[in-house]
Amino acid sequence: MKRLTIALLVLVLLAVPVASSFAQGSPRDGDPFWNATEEQFAAWNVIEGVEDGAEITFWTMSLSPNFDEYITKIVENFELTYPGVTVTWEDQPWDSLQDKTRNSFAAGEPPDVVNLNPAWVAEFAEAGLLVNMDEALAAYPAVREQYSDGAWNTMAFQDASYQIPWYLGLSNFLGYNQAVLDELGITVEELPKTWPELYAFSERVREESGGDYYGTSLNFGSGIELNLLNYLIYNDVPVYDESGAVALNTGSAVENLQLWVDLINNDLIPRESLTDDHRRMVERFSQGETAIIMIAPHMLRLVEENNPDVYATLGVAPGITGSSGANAVDVQSLVVAAESEYPNAALALAVFVTNPEVQAAFSKEVGIFPSNLLSYEDPFFATVEEGNPISTIRPLAHDYVLNADNRRPTFPNDAEVQQAIIDAQNAALLGEKSPQQALDDLVAEIEELIAAAQ
Repeated sequence: MKRLTIALLVLVLLAVPVASSFAQGSPRDGDPFWNATEEQFAAWNVIEGVEDGAEITFWTMSLSPNFDEYITKIVENFELTYPGVTVTWEDQPWDSLQDKTRNSFAAGEPPDVVNLNPAWVAEFAEAGLLVNMDEALAAYPAVREQYSDGAWNTMAFQDASYQIPWYLGLSNFLGYNQAVLDELGITVEELPKTWPELYAFSERVREESGGDYYGTSLNFGSGIELNLLNYLIYNDVPVYDESGAVALNTGSAVENLQLWVDLINNDLIPRESLTDDHRRMVERFSQGETAIIMIAPHMLRLVEENNPDVYATLGVAPGITGSSGANAVDVQSLVVAAESEYPNAALALAVFVTNPEVQAAFSKEVGIFPSNLLSYEDPFFATVEEGNPISTIRPLAHDYVLNADNRRPTFPNDAEVQQAIIDAQNAALLGEKSPQQALDDLVAEIEELIAAAQ
């Protein structure tokens, strides 16, 4: 298996597959984003002291060309909201954005506002390169209160957020192939809701189908969605013990990692899951190889592209949680460079891009969800469209986002720690180490990295 590097953490599910739904006829008539009035521009103007004549740069991640019209409209509306400010928008490929951002800071010429994977935020925050958003919005409590706490705190560094959450993927949902369930006599009520239930479900599907189907496949090769740390903490494995020592090699941690290993070794998921990314996982489901798929709902649009017949049998149900029962959200973050020449204008842009109307308009273009809780007041989120199974999630989304609990901690030398976690995961799944040994070695390496940072 190819050794994954931290650079692959950029492969966030939100960034790659956002296929445009313009052709779906998303309503724009009357939408305040597309048809803004002078009153709306005034309502959007919430940040004080925006520098007159400011020229700021805005980097996004893999949104062009599919969303050129939408981002261009953001820039147009922002410049009308804050006259005298000019925005230059540049879209960057996901596979080079992290390095480009590093290089721009090193050169002293970073973009003023940049869309980052939250997994990278701690690296730049630790280096003192980003604006502390808790401090920046302390003067605007009504703005801060609009965002889901789970999304806001998705990547805290030293108990502060250095990012404003943008659009979200709601990862705890299942897509299921109703035709396969019917063939095997499995009801929707019998779909798994926990990892042990998934194991039992996978055994049942393999046995009752005579090996024709797998219960599911997983995308271990992506190195982000099935990150071992997330898996453990959402199964209530403590990161630290009472003495402050790293505790990720406890008995419950070993038991949970063993379940993943057993899924592979007992042929309950395709062994190719070890190297599959999310697209290959979607292809397996689209080809009818698997009964269910664990993925952010907006990704299910790829099923329609791959196989309309399977999409016609697609259903969506609540997903698998760890023993904690907590829901996570996949977040795209906006950060502001601490050395921006125009800090108020940059903050204003980040707040504008994530305001209720701008985020709701994006959700009408593609199956993502807003981090701004006020966005859900738009009637769009109460609608379910016939023939569009993904739309069944809309009425559930507000409560899901409101109650999201992103638990992932950050560490000193966080980038190196995340690489160590990926290495430990791979070593166990490939059989190079037992789960206990992989976790023991991981804990030792994390402790060394923490000590080195002190």
